[in-house]
Amino acid sequence: MQPPHPMPCERQTALVVNGTELLRIQTTPVDLGDWALGFLYSEAIIDGPADLLAVRVDADTCVVEAAVAPSRALHAVRAAGRYRRPDPGQGVAFDAGAHAGELRPVTHGLVVSREQVAGWMRQLQAAAPLYAATGGMHAAAVVHVPTDTLLVREDIGRHNAADKAIGAWLRSGWPPEETVLLATGRISYEMCRKAARAGIGVAASLSAATDQAIDLAEALAIDLAGYAKSPDRLVIYTAGGRIR
Repeated sequence: MQPPHPMPCERQTALVVNGTELLRIQTTPVDLGDWALGFLYSEAIIDGPADLLAVRVDADTCVVEAAVAPSRALHAVRAAGRYRRPDPGQGVAFDAGAHAGELRPVTHGLVVSREQVAGWMRQLQAAAPLYAATGGMHAAAVVHVPTDTLLVREDIGRHNAADKAIGAWLRSGWPPEETVLLATGRISYEMCRKAARAGIGVAASLSAATDQAIDLAEALAIDLAGYAKSPDRLVIYTAGGRIR
């Protein structure tokens, strides 16, 4: 039977760091170089693009090979214990408490309006063709507020889409105090942690935020917003004064 619309694409993807497999996870096999950079940064395995010496993506086998600086190699070895595989083929489970204590509150004073957030969310949806065509994908973006520019990435997984967008942002050189993180899916603890790691002080979603995400956002001074389809429907979960 022919499906009535294009189907979301997912493949099991291996991330190999300095010759050792770190994890296998289900991804959509596009922008995997950005995913590797964003994931390694979000997990504090590297501190920025300079620590990622090389990345090679084999599109046929869905293997991503990353070479990190020798000074970060031990971080990759230690990180392997944070990723648990409960059952074959079930992706990867993350240790929610991993290096959360190392995160620092976001202190910069970026201010954006409800109208801006809702407008960026419309731009995100318009720039995410897989999300629109399949109805089963996620999209995320990092917004550069001064230029109204979005770096949009898509994936079958919310976290992967965010890692791809963060990877693209790391290559852009935009300072975190000029950026906002957007997502089409709910903002979980992990998603909020990624924003905190990047030093991004505003995160917004078309959907809701979880209770643990709200607790973490309050602790780290991140302004968290949900249901950002329109200014009047936007819900501010943590009010640090950045969304007005």
